[in-house]
Amino acid sequence: MEIVAIVLVVLLAILFAFLIYRSARTYDAGSHATFITTKDGEFYGALRSPITLWNPSIKVLKDRHAPDITFITQDAGGQEYFEKSLVNRRTGEISLRVNTCTPRPFISRTIENRQLLINARVTFQLDVDRIQVPTQMQAFGATFGARIVNLFDNAIGEYSNEQVRANQSAIEEKVLRQLQDVEFPSDPAHPPGMPLGVRVYEATFSYEPVSASGVTGDVSHIAKGALALTHDDIDDLLDTLKETKPEVVETLKFMMELQTRQNIVELLCKSGGLVAFTAQELGLSERPLDRKISGINRMAPVAAEPIPSSAPMTAPEAEAVPTDPATAYYSLGAPKRH
Repeated sequence: MEIVAIVLVVLLAILFAFLIYRSARTYDAGSHATFITTKDGEFYGALRSPITLWNPSIKVLKDRHAPDITFITQDAGGQEYFEKSLVNRRTGEISLRVNTCTPRPFISRTIENRQLLINARVTFQLDVDRIQVPTQMQAFGATFGARIVNLFDNAIGEYSNEQVRANQSAIEEKVLRQLQDVEFPSDPAHPPGMPLGVRVYEATFSYEPVSASGVTGDVSHIAKGALALTHDDIDDLLDTLKETKPEVVETLKFMMELQTRQNIVELLCKSGGLVAFTAQELGLSERPLDRKISGINRMAPVAAEPIPSSAPMTAPEAEAVPTDPATAYYSLGAPKRH
């Protein structure tokens, strides 16, 4: 009986060890994820389906030996940028799901040297047939992001500012084709770039104009007159006014003139001094200015009207000649001490 008990214990121990080994060496690979295996230190292959590795010489790259495959993307709200990893270092699992690489916004220049703030997005997936390529790279995300930025920058630089929107689809198609040609070159002996082991499905971008002052997006809410327009602003106006009706151009010029006048008034109000101007003097009214009623807005003597010689001036009439208050005050001289 003791022998039978010992045998049972040994069998149970073997069974327990078998179950532990099987659990530790079973990997849930498939279309969603894969694992990189090595044998005797050499690349052995990528797992494509759930499997148990019974051969102890076949190892899965994990923990400190796991590859580093990261890239820049955005959160669900499209507000924050963060670095996402496709590798679970603890288990060695490499994601094969479709992801979107979103490099941080960058400045691109059109053919006329206009600045645009570009937000690019590229949808991609790791290619399990070439999975060894990204797993052997030191900076997969940096290389991929720099390639996206460079291709979009070159494509946008072939157009003028007003042509970018009309050719946005053409730019996206060109960048997508270039990214795919790098991965699957028509001439494998002379590829246009280093393949990254990915499949690219889509390349899109959006953009915002950047003025010389560094302001991006819609700047129509900023009040400014004609003298505040930069070279880029003037170029935008020229693009806008092309093939525009003359009456629309005249209306725009009048609005810019009114805005400039308003800026002058605001500047004078902020000067800290007391300055009085009439609406006619500021050009805010086209009504003629009657100087006899409104007076003269300056501290200067008023020239008296000549009196005909045929009518001698009497003493009361001489006293009635108007005298400028400022002239009368300064003619008093310095105050005398008592």
